[in-house]
Amino acid sequence: MAKKAVKKTAKKTVKTVVSGKAEELAYICAKTADDHKAENVITLKLSGLSVIADYFVLCTGNSIPHISAITDSVTREVRAKMDKRPRAIDGVPASLWTVIDFGSVIVHVLSPKMREQYKLESLWGDAPKIETLKLLAKKSLS
Repeated sequence: MAKKAVKKTAKKTVKTVVSGKAEELAYICAKTADDHKAENVITLKLSGLSVIADYFVLCTGNSIPHISAITDSVTREVRAKMDKRPRAIDGVPASLWTVIDFGSVIVHVLSPKMREQYKLESLWGDAPKIETLKLLAKKSLS
């Protein structure tokens, strides 16, 4: 069931549909990160709170190669399962933070130090958190 959010501007009304596709995309990203041993994988549901994306997936990689592997795996898995390529991939693993922008879902792969420093969960404190284990359990039951 899709939710509709309406944003009124001076010029026009913009409708955004948060569909099951965005939730499925967030699930694939979170599951792939979890499968590749990312730590502390959390999905934030931003729909209704932000026009940036419907979901953020946050996860921690423990080294430059680990961050690179998670980023590459998420990108490949989404392309294989949903035939979707990212709009952009920002950052490089050596920067200890990469961002994969799929439009409705944005994936942040951070080192422990960067995750602690920027505290994205705190910045989006109003967003409901969906822990990966709960998300995975929900999908496996359906």
